[in-house]
Amino acid sequence: MRVPRRDLFSSAIVALATLCVLSACAGTKAPEGKPTGLPTQAPTETKTPEPDPMADVLFTITANVRAADGRTIGISMAAHTPLDSTNSKAADLRTKFISVCADSSGSQPIDENYLRDNGSTLMKIELTSSAPNLTFAAPVLLHFGSQYYAHAAVGDGVAPEPGGNHCYYGYDWVKSGTAVGIADFENPDGIPDPKQWTFGFYGFSVDPSSGATIEACRVNLTDLTSSYQLADIPGWDPALAGDGISCVIGYQGE
Repeated sequence: MRVPRRDLFSSAIVALATLCVLSACAGTKAPEGKPTGLPTQAPTETKTPEPDPMADVLFTITANVRAADGRTIGISMAAHTPLDSTNSKAADLRTKFISVCADSSGSQPIDENYLRDNGSTLMKIELTSSAPNLTFAAPVLLHFGSQYYAHAAVGDGVAPEPGGNHCYYGYDWVKSGTAVGIADFENPDGIPDPKQWTFGFYGFSVDPSSGATIEACRVNLTDLTSSYQLADIPGWDPALAGDGISCVIGYQGE
């Protein structure tokens, strides 16, 4: 019996299609034990950058002094931008300041209410030295803040200046290490003034009769001070900071 040519043609098409499907399936099947794609990379852990501890520094003061055994000690002071005493970021400064100066204002103790009512801003002063636990050849008198408002200092080798109320009279630095000063600035109308620090006085000095010296005095004003117009305030010229027995800068109008 003769098969029609169209039936032979149809059968051939079906056979060819079946063969192509089987061949394609066999060609795309991945060998066992081998990955079908690129390996998955483990996710990279994202770390939050640490805040820069110097980001709010207004100025630094550095100098060299002598230890009692003649060695040179580098000392430095870094003044941070003042904070409203009610600011949550000022909590640690506020606590330390009150702990030192709570009973220093006479009949009205210094507490959180006192600071708030007097429009207080608090400035952190970081004190560091190049070598720890060395007695200075002569006590280094610390200057920071205003003579009209209280200031506190705590840390290695810091002692109240004898002869007066320490929170108004001053502090000696007698042994190297690290310490923190806190300067208070107040406003009678109760509104904090962030520019009051510009009328403060800052730095180091030694008793002229001690025979000690302060060398390599250097003051660096950061870019943050550009908006405070320090050039218009007497005493803020860094070139005039050192005289051999002091390394100081700040308001000297009175």
